[in-house]
Amino acid sequence: MSALTGLPREAVLGWLCLASGLGACLGSFANVLIHRLPRGESVSGPRSRCPHCGHRVRWHDNIPIVSWLMLRARCRDCGAPISARYVCVELAGAALGALVLLRFGPSIAAVAALLFLVDLLAVAVIDWQFMIIPHSLTIAGMVLGLALSVWCPVGPGGALVGLLAGAGLILALGYGYKAVRGELGMGGGDVMLMGMVGSFTGVRGVLLVLLGGALLGTAYAAVRYRASLAGKTRLPFGTFLALAAAGACLAGEAAFRWYLDLLH
Repeated sequence: MSALTGLPREAVLGWLCLASGLGACLGSFANVLIHRLPRGESVSGPRSRCPHCGHRVRWHDNIPIVSWLMLRARCRDCGAPISARYVCVELAGAALGALVLLRFGPSIAAVAALLFLVDLLAVAVIDWQFMIIPHSLTIAGMVLGLALSVWCPVGPGGALVGLLAGAGLILALGYGYKAVRGELGMGGGDVMLMGMVGSFTGVRGVLLVLLGGALLGTAYAAVRYRASLAGKTRLPFGTFLALAAAGACLAGEAAFRWYLDLLH
């Protein structure tokens, strides 16, 4: 059942527009992170420029979703194509804004969930493209998770335990793999990512995300590479962990109850 059940239709539409607009704006900022962090560039300045001609992007050409459509996916100055990835990330942000509102209602918990999900969105795209997970994203996420936990279902104690459990389990898995194979099975980015996930979702979320991420990664490897579990195909595991973490954030409790019901 939606957290908005019982509100007048006009109020629901108003909240959805506000949440979607905020999500699209955060998605636009996620595009900045996705472009700049892997290249070691500052995210605070200078203003966005066309990567082809170097002209600054005008403010009215930087409106989420709308500007990409109005410009017909091309730079106003040089006519170079603008990747569809930009509008897709902004649309994803808008959708996430609506989803957290439906899940948590108009609350600080909804804002916290949206910040977490947009952080995961940036992580997923960066790891998919560059096979790295910037520590600046995960450290900021851990700080936010702990700071906002007092207003979230997990609570401060659950957030701290979840952070330690998430990072600790990945470390244990990585060194266990090294003991068997002679090399670390998980990177430091995965450790930090799962620490961030735990700070928002607690221990239950960590367990769900590890299971979901492993299933998604295995399915992708089987379809894309036809690789066996013994193969050395490198996967953007952070992307699959981020997708599983988004599911845990939005439907983790329901999934956990469903799993417990299977055991009875």
